[in-house]
Amino acid sequence: MAAYGAAVSLKNTIQSLLESSRISLLPHSPEILRSAYDDMCRLQRVLLKLDEMGYSKIRTKVNALDERIKEVVWEFEDLLESHYADQILPQLESKKDRLPFLVEMQSLQQSIDRFIERMTVMEAEYEMELLNMPEEEGEPLSSRIDFRGINSNMVGLSELLEGVRYFLLLGGEGESENADAELKCLLLTGMAGVGKTTLVHKIFDDPSIHRHFEHRAWVKVGRKCESNETLRCILVQVEPNTHDQMLIQREDKDDFEKLVGVLEDRLKDKKCLIVLDDVWQWDTRLMSTLQEKNVRILLTSRLRIEDSPLIAPVRLLDKEESKRLLGAKVFVEKGFPPYLEELGEKIAQKCEGLPLMIVTVADLLRKANEGTGEELNKSTQEYWTEVAETQQSSVFLDAYDQISDVFFPSYDYLPQILKMLFLYLGAFSPYTNIDPHDLMCCVSAEGFCEQIGKKKLDDEVMDGSTTKEYFVFALV
Repeated sequence: MAAYGAAVSLKNTIQSLLESSRISLLPHSPEILRSAYDDMCRLQRVLLKLDEMGYSKIRTKVNALDERIKEVVWEFEDLLESHYADQILPQLESKKDRLPFLVEMQSLQQSIDRFIERMTVMEAEYEMELLNMPEEEGEPLSSRIDFRGINSNMVGLSELLEGVRYFLLLGGEGESENADAELKCLLLTGMAGVGKTTLVHKIFDDPSIHRHFEHRAWVKVGRKCESNETLRCILVQVEPNTHDQMLIQREDKDDFEKLVGVLEDRLKDKKCLIVLDDVWQWDTRLMSTLQEKNVRILLTSRLRIEDSPLIAPVRLLDKEESKRLLGAKVFVEKGFPPYLEELGEKIAQKCEGLPLMIVTVADLLRKANEGTGEELNKSTQEYWTEVAETQQSSVFLDAYDQISDVFFPSYDYLPQILKMLFLYLGAFSPYTNIDPHDLMCCVSAEGFCEQIGKKKLDDEVMDGSTTKEYFVFALV
């Protein structure tokens, strides 16, 4: 998945050779290098076609091929750098005051030809894989409406919880039939594992919500869920008589209007709350249908979906909330014993405010303490000290492995240009606060802020960081 970044890196290396005032390329060498440069431009255009693919496409084979392409590009860049370094070093030692350095590339002609040939074959293979990318299999409808396994015990975010609840209860008896759509739909957005689903489930189960809404429906959307499927999932929950009929998967893709008619008849003059969990893209036809009188829609997504009229970001937990959640998950209601409280605070801080990480680490700590009973002995305290003080603790490595499947799609479905930026973050030390403007200065210095299509990398980043956000509690 780093092939795009590898192509940019090789282009920058070649460009620096072609434009350097300290290097004089011998005849025919510039033409030889430009052929490789042009091939990397072509490779970039091919790789960018992945961004046009839908979220429901399975990318396993494409990712594997991307990895192979990256290795081939890196191997050639290493060869190129070694070749000109071997020529420059002797001149540097013998002619310290003489510039420019003379460099020839003709002896690399065959290697460059082989490289371009290999890349041409791999580019064609990549395009073929894109054409043949399989669709992800959708989940059974019965599993999309099953939210019983979601833990609604939540720590922190009380202000957002109250704001969302107020938003849902805002519509009173006198609400206008033509009320604005933005007063009917709210998107809760935030990174994977930040607690969006837990927050929404707590609201969904709230007694005041039960009293206010005559019908409630919960649908896990995911990357592959069509409009018809979503409507059936809603009808199963608001019209029990259709349960068996709606849970049967149909081949008919054209019964949308019929399902809409059944739903409108069922919801007539009745308040309904619809939760669409884990949404990956805005379904215009579905959303325009659902945004009817007396219907409130609550969505969760790890993406910032620009079509949503109202967006509420779900923040990370602060230090105190993180500590409280860790203590509650390890020791239930008792919290930390006094001699583990400081260590618990350090461990919680290493989770960086992400609830999913805190809960996973807590589960590993609890298992390690099994068999100690009520007394947490010296060995337990030593173990916690190791977890708190060691940068690469086995507990955190195990936790990362356990939650990696949750996080991987967030990276996998990034645009190629942003994947490159994400991988660049690996150059920074762990637990480092990274200023976005400093990051862009570093990336620009590396030559990664080149023009891509209609935008540059810094344009992409700044667009994402300045997305207009509306906090739901601002309505209060």
